[in-house]
Amino acid sequence: MRPENFIYFLTVCGFFMGIVFSIISDMEAYMIFWSAMILSMVFYIIGLASAGMFIKFVDLKAGYNINREHKEEFLDKIIAFLEKREKYIQDSHNFIENLEREFLAKKDEGLSLDKK
Repeated sequence: MRPENFIYFLTVCGFFMGIVFSIISDMEAYMIFWSAMILSMVFYIIGLASAGMFIKFVDLKAGYNINREHKEEFLDKIIAFLEKREKYIQDSHNFIENLEREFLAKKDEGLSLDKK
């Protein structure tokens, strides 16, 4: 999750928590607004501080050591599997289509013989 999205998420959570707590404590309308705004600001500051600490102390470059050859080999296996499955489905479709043609041809022959 991007740090900006985390901050936005916490701000919205603070806003709704402020509204819920205000409604539960049976406040007046202007107090509901101000309590929601104050809790939103508190959660914004908490989110900003935690995102800043995360960015400062966590090294994200260390986690991106990807073995490209292994991933390409794995993807090639998946592609081969999908091609085999596609061929099986195409053969099944052709078989069903041929059966349908034969059935319709026999049905048409039966209708033409009945009319004579």
